[in-house]
Amino acid sequence: MSGETINYLVFDTEADAVARADSEGARVGYSYHVNGIGTRYKTYPKITTNGKYALNVNNYALTSDEESSTTTSVTFPTSEE
Repeated sequence: MSGETINYLVFDTEADAVARADSEGARVGYSYHVNGIGTRYKTYPKITTNGKYALNVNNYALTSDEESSTTTSVTFPTSEE
């Protein structure tokens, strides 16, 4: 691991998180958005322990509102939970 800080946007619903991931994929021109097949998302959201969805947004083009809403602290369920 590189020790890089991971920035997340946290969403109330999976649909909202996936929509944001999808818009970033479209912005960078991933194959799915150009050809209808292939890579669609730069990152995909993961559920957190509090039932919200965290999206790794490192290297995303963020709005100023998104920039101010990022967090580096999220807790994911362990395999035992």
